[in-house]
Amino acid sequence: MSDWSVNFDFSPCLHRHVVIETTGGMHFNAGEVSDDIQERLLCIDCMEYLDEEEVLTAWHGEAHFIPIPKMEESYGDD
Repeated sequence: MSDWSVNFDFSPCLHRHVVIETTGGMHFNAGEVSDDIQERLLCIDCMEYLDEEEVLTAWHGEAHFIPIPKMEESYGDD
């Protein structure tokens, strides 16, 4: 029998391409305005959600974030 186990040694992601992902929106209900807007940091190299401390550690304290622009909503008026 052969041993099919493989030992991979991947180096950790340096999180060099991190963007701010914004989800949610504003809602109107019975004259009240509310929102469920959330912003999360996403590394687009490893697709892992991070906190600011993880990014600053990976970047040695020199992080610059680029927000992903929200797509405009269409309501069928086109």
